[in-house]
Amino acid sequence: MATVATTLVVLGVAPSPAQAAATEVQILGFNDFHGRLEAPSAGVGGAAQMAGMIKQLKAANDKTVVLSAGDNIGASPFISLVQKDEPTLDFLKMIGLDASSIGNHELDRGFDDLNDRVIPRGGFPYLAANVYRGSEPAPGRLEESTVLTVGDVRIGVVGAVTVETPSLVSPAGIRGLQFKDPTTEANRVAAKLKADDKVDAVVLLVHEGSETSGTDTTACTGVANPATPFGKIVTGASANINVIISAHTHVSYKCAYDVPNLGHKRLVMQTGRYGDALDQVKLTIAGGKVTAAEGAVLPIKGYPEDPAVAKLVADAKAEADIQGKVKIGEITADIKRAVAADGAEDRGNESVLGNFIADVQLEATKANNRGGAQIAFMNPGGLRADLVKRPDGSVTFADAAAVQPFANDLITRSYTGKQIKAALEQQWQPAGASRPFLHLGVSKGFSYVYDPNGPAGNRVIADRIFLDGKVIDLNGTYRVTVNSFLASGGDNFTALGDGSDSFATGDNDLTVLVDYFQAKSPVTADTVERAYTVGQPGAPVAGGGSNDGTGNGGGAGDDGPGLPITGANTATIVVAGVILLIVGIVAILSARRRRIRLTVE
Repeated sequence: MATVATTLVVLGVAPSPAQAAATEVQILGFNDFHGRLEAPSAGVGGAAQMAGMIKQLKAANDKTVVLSAGDNIGASPFISLVQKDEPTLDFLKMIGLDASSIGNHELDRGFDDLNDRVIPRGGFPYLAANVYRGSEPAPGRLEESTVLTVGDVRIGVVGAVTVETPSLVSPAGIRGLQFKDPTTEANRVAAKLKADDKVDAVVLLVHEGSETSGTDTTACTGVANPATPFGKIVTGASANINVIISAHTHVSYKCAYDVPNLGHKRLVMQTGRYGDALDQVKLTIAGGKVTAAEGAVLPIKGYPEDPAVAKLVADAKAEADIQGKVKIGEITADIKRAVAADGAEDRGNESVLGNFIADVQLEATKANNRGGAQIAFMNPGGLRADLVKRPDGSVTFADAAAVQPFANDLITRSYTGKQIKAALEQQWQPAGASRPFLHLGVSKGFSYVYDPNGPAGNRVIADRIFLDGKVIDLNGTYRVTVNSFLASGGDNFTALGDGSDSFATGDNDLTVLVDYFQAKSPVTADTVERAYTVGQPGAPVAGGGSNDGTGNGGGAGDDGPGLPITGANTATIVVAGVILLIVGIVAILSARRRRIRLTVE
């Protein structure tokens, strides 16, 4: 591991001057590892192979530093999750991680957990120049930056995290913290490193990224688009910053930009996610400055596994298997998240899984001594895997944990009808949010109608929000269960951060899901829609019934059209149903004609 050169500064001894001879420093970077100790796909990635690759690249150049742009932990697979990501932190120590910015997921369990457990366990600097408590930057054990001595040169490393962090983690866990503009703070710290620490180069690790992937001119123009949060960082970073290693958006790009007074093209990179690739940056440093920078994104594929890390992973898996293999229940069919046309997860559409989890949480909190809930809401970002039916229908603890990995507490509060409507309106996210729409899962018995083309803040039709077949009273009060993430206003659902008379059972979302399976198996999830667009057949109308005259809906959502259980488009399923109906009618008529012929004969 490269050593952190802070002692010379403390003692007031000037660091040795940069040598005239050029030094090539290798930077190996990654992002969004998310506890993927096992390979995310066959032969690609995995902690043991990643460690072997780093060892091999270090052997080729002993002037190497290893850096991460955050989300090393959190939203992890069961193997790491069930052990609070401690095997992952041990792995990062074993590969000699020199420094990392924090990501939003480092704060999933709150700042105190990061400060008191994660940072000491990892043993490497966690950097966050734009995180403040009052006037104090980088509070607690966080650091704004660190200086790494590599041969005869000094590399300054600055860390920053997305300003969206307060909407991505439970606000209760980060109370008192401020997340300031990453560009302003990175420039401030980089200038200080250059002036006070006389570093030869500065690397910015920022947990923010572009949605654009690729390496060509078109892609890199998109990466640097100043209208985007990351583009503002790329175009606003000062000439004191030589390299930007980014994260958060889980895409891969390698771009180089001309920067006035920098003396070389500035590299801006991201590897993708889950330890499937490494950033490799080669900096040529001479006379106290960078004279050239080359970069590549290298797939972690075809490298020998590190035996010690392989054993760490095997031990972690053995422990996780013990805790996770126990059967907790059964399902009769898949229970899945919504998907887009390309098969990717779509948090902007209603899903069977989202509604099912809301049903589970309502069941756990509806008793008077458990909160007296009448409604439950579930955020789509809290669902990280599907429940896929095995041949025997079994569901294990590990399956449940993969669906809900954040261990959020359940909280029941009183909200007015106006506050409930406001929360539904906040599904349309504010400008600049990572997703324009987040579809809340809602519990059975609750339904509503909305106009997607209506004005902002007034898309949900006030007299077409129903609970058990009756229009809710905007001035009335209702007991609603949400997880602690939503209860703190997470995902920009600030209306759910309000409410009164909070009650917590002390159970978290995973606990109640396990309890539900144990009590209710075999489980069949309800596939009936609960959110309808204006004019949609089956949509409930004020006074009961539905707008197609069938009587379906009635606000209760018991008899309306079904949601897809396989991720297929609802319209496709409806068309398929019509076709099957026609085929059935034809078959009946054919059979009838055949009977008539037989009678005549």
